[in-house]
Amino acid sequence: MFSAAPHRDVASLYDRLAPDYNKLHRRWLRHAGGEAQAALEATVRALATPDTNLLDAGCGTGAFARALIAEGMSPAHITLLDPSDAMLAQCADVPVRQVKGRLEALPFEHGEFDIVTCAWALETVPHPEVALRELCRVVRRGGVLCLAFCAEMPARDLADWLMRQAIIWRGTGQFLSRKQVMDTIRGSGEFEVRAVPSNGPAAALLARRLFKIGATRGNFMDTNSLCRAPSVGQ
Repeated sequence: MFSAAPHRDVASLYDRLAPDYNKLHRRWLRHAGGEAQAALEATVRALATPDTNLLDAGCGTGAFARALIAEGMSPAHITLLDPSDAMLAQCADVPVRQVKGRLEALPFEHGEFDIVTCAWALETVPHPEVALRELCRVVRRGGVLCLAFCAEMPARDLADWLMRQAIIWRGTGQFLSRKQVMDTIRGSGEFEVRAVPSNGPAAALLARRLFKIGATRGNFMDTNSLCRAPSVGQ
């Protein structure tokens, strides 16, 4: 089980942060989370096809969806979800399905999406294990869940330490155990999980849903090269 996190009104918090979110997020990527973000984005670009149905859960201001559309992905196959009205308002120019909702109670059918991404949102909810079960639930068999989150990892330098303290001070997240996140996903027996090498207080995980429980695991994509791809917003 994850450590109990203090209850926060996540939607209200991000409603207040929305006007400055892009600036704050670019700073986080530059100093701490850039490798994890790059790995997540590289995975999506490697796996997506013209018919891929993608959910960006905790979409923020929609930067990744804009980039994917600019690169040729059909807006008809992208869904954005966020609990914050102000964040979704920042996505008003993105011509995709937009849904207000919480990670702990996703308003979607079982196995609805080929790819589910959740970047920098899992650590903001009071009960990450509930959110993980929901994220796994909406991935189709053979589909992939891509996560990037603030992780309880050793700080590399003063910049890492300062970024960690800023997040704690603002109350915008907690630092999760990468092992606990991986064990929670594996607990269903339905997912193969890989960690992507990255530095700083951040982690990226790729989880592929098996075609049947207990199926033999096949070759998963090479995770060692994913963190070297450029990320949106850097």
